[in-house]
Formats: sequence, structure tokens, C-alpha cells
Amino acid sequence: MKIRRAHKNDIPAIARVHLECWRLMYSGMIPEEVFKTLEPKVDPRWAHVLEGSQFGDETALVAENNNLKVIGFAHAGPEWGGHPTIESELYGLFVMPEHQGRGVGKKLLLAVAAALVKNNTNSMLVRVRSGNPTPRVYQALGADNLGLQSVNVDGVKVQEIAYGWHNLRELLEREKELRN
Repeated sequence: MKIRRAHKNDIPAIARVHLECWRLMYSGMIPEEVFKTLEPKVDPRWAHVLEGSQFGDETALVAENNNLKVIGFAHAGPEWGGHPTIESELYGLFVMPEHQGRGVGKKLLLAVAAALVKNNTNSMLVRVRSGNPTPRVYQALGADNLGLQSVNVDGVKVQEIAYGWHNLRELLEREKELRN
């Protein structure tokens, strides 16, 4: 498996991964009618994101399997909600269901953290919908629970929990020490 910077030609694969993961994670929390209308569509914002990825204010990475097929992606940039002590936000981290539980998500998260640190950003949060199983991964990587809020998703009110790292350098150092 390889983690690399995402490029424009990855956009259809990113859309596929995003939709498959979204269906798996939020089935039962979001009405089935919403899922029936979804298809992997290429969001025009991705072209803009990928033009500035790792050189602008956003970072987008993909994970490829040994056959060079995109199996996951992560996207981060400036924190959107006005958190007083956090600079950046992990907007999305998705790994195809058949590749989950193999460390792909952790590697993507650590690669995003390294890219942010390289761009002089030292803190990051991620917002997770209640019922999503990924918080245990973030907590295992030292994220703090930063609070709960209600958001509207396609007319449905859902709860989100924010998790965050106040010092990404410490996260990277701790993980480096665990590997050695």
C-alpha cells in the first residue's frame, strides 16, 4: 500500500470511495431514500482542492493498493467552525470497506498530520457523526473529545462529536516511537 498526494485523475476514484463508505457508515442513521438518489458523482470542488493540495491551504491524499487502485483518501484544511484553539480540520477520511481494519486509515491520518506540520500547522480536529465507529481510532491516536453539536444533513438532524489533537508533532513523534 502506498500513500501519495491526490491528483485530478483520482477524482472519480475518490467519489467512488466516498460514496461506498458513506453508505456503509450512515445506513440506518440517514433515510434510505437519500441513499437511493446517490451515485458516485464528481464534485467540481475537487478539481480546485487538488490544484492546491499540499501547496495551498488544503491537503488531499490517497491510499493505493498494490494494483495502484485507490482504496482510501483523506482531505484536510483550515478549521471551518471557528474553534478557538484548533487550526485545521480533517474534512474526510474514508477507506473502502474491504480494506478497513488494516491500518490504511491510520496511515492516511498520520500522513495528513505530517503534511499539516510541514505547512506549519500544529493542531487538527475531526467531526464525526454519532454512531460512526471511527472515534475509537481517533481516541487510540490520542485525540481529545472536544464536544458535541447538532447539524442538519439533508433535512435530518444528527449529532456530531469533535475530536482533536492540539499538538500534531507529539502525535507523529509518539507514533514514530511505537514503530521503533
